[in-house]
Amino acid sequence: MFNKTNPSYFDEGPWTFEKTEHAVIGLCKILDRYAHKLTLDDLQNDIRCAKIPNLSLNTVQHVIDDTEAKLRRGIKPIENEVIYHTGPHHDDIMLGIMPFINRQMRSPSNQVHFAIMTSGYHSVTDEFLLKALEDTLKFLKQGLIQMVNYPDFFEKGYRFKQEKDVHHYLDNVARKNPTEMRRGFCHRILRDAVELWQLKSVDEVENRFETEIENLRNGKANSQEINKLKGEVREFEEELVWAYGGTSLSHVHHLRLGLYNETKTPEPAEGPTIWTPDHERDVMPILNQLRELKPTVITVAIDYEGLGPNTHYKVMQSIAEAVRLWNEETNLMDLRIFGYRNVWSTFHPVEANVYVPVSLNAIAVFEKAFNDSYLTQVKAEFPNPDFDGPFSELAEQIWVKQLKDIQLVLGKNYFYENQHPLIRATHGLLFLKQMTASEFVAYADAMKSNM
Repeated sequence: MFNKTNPSYFDEGPWTFEKTEHAVIGLCKILDRYAHKLTLDDLQNDIRCAKIPNLSLNTVQHVIDDTEAKLRRGIKPIENEVIYHTGPHHDDIMLGIMPFINRQMRSPSNQVHFAIMTSGYHSVTDEFLLKALEDTLKFLKQGLIQMVNYPDFFEKGYRFKQEKDVHHYLDNVARKNPTEMRRGFCHRILRDAVELWQLKSVDEVENRFETEIENLRNGKANSQEINKLKGEVREFEEELVWAYGGTSLSHVHHLRLGLYNETKTPEPAEGPTIWTPDHERDVMPILNQLRELKPTVITVAIDYEGLGPNTHYKVMQSIAEAVRLWNEETNLMDLRIFGYRNVWSTFHPVEANVYVPVSLNAIAVFEKAFNDSYLTQVKAEFPNPDFDGPFSELAEQIWVKQLKDIQLVLGKNYFYENQHPLIRATHGLLFLKQMTASEFVAYADAMKSNM
């Protein structure tokens, strides 16, 4: 199930159609040949394809037909749904499935929610926060943050109009005005700081900012308050991205699960242990939100432990446990769960059962939104070891490569001659794994047993 590159995969257990797909697609890649051009000799001379029962050229056609069915699932509209997109960190949802989401947000019949499970403060550098505090203090002293002049601002006013910060920023993305974009960002920094340190006047704001700026310049260890402020920077970034499509702040949920703060402990002498989520800390916040929102569609990053940040694996296990408990109290027969991956690991085409077309328009929107919104990630604090550049570019490369693999099966002309405009406009593909609630829980359990 989890290691298709292992030769024993084809010899262990009964033969399945998944193994047939894997063998035929693998042969197309080995020979760099379109599926419809494979000959019976090609199949019989391949060590994996030769194992396929009742091998014939019809076998190839069955693989082609199944591949087309996966693509057809990917263009089917999603409407009249409550959709709950989950991400381990800020930017994971976008990097995994933004083109899939954009079409959902265009339908007013959908209620689209985003739940980011952790704070994400580790990915904000001291240098970034230092510059943010310096700029905020500069705007404040220049009289360019006028909200502090409202008489009730320091009592309760700071809690209002966060939505305005987002729209001020995005208005100035449209106007190509980086100074005003920065001012909108600094408005949010100041609101968060007032709440964090319970500041009661402009003088207190200036004194606190000057203290924290000096601490950052001197390399002082981050306090809990500074780490929280870093996390709130990432939360603002996430709100910006989904506001591109009209999502309100009430539909962007920051869960800040405690699993993110775990420290790595030495393995016990008897060997590694299987990580399990803490019920109250990690599972209940998710379960309570499932009960409240009652989603009919959920998306989840499904990465193995050890591939990329382990937070991905821990969040998946926490969501799986929440779904398992929810399934015990609610009929989830109609719930659809889409597993996705992004820049840390990818699906083999066989593992995915939904292929979502990505157009050049979708790539342009994705790239623009990433660069304008994820200010902390244009140069990532924890980059992918195999790629030196923005995560957005790596995601695009993955989508393009995935299309290339499927073009070997369906043919390039299948796309550019297709009658459906979404397929005709395809220049990349997202791979998703659609599951029922029970299938998702079983999948997560299987990951544990394969540790």
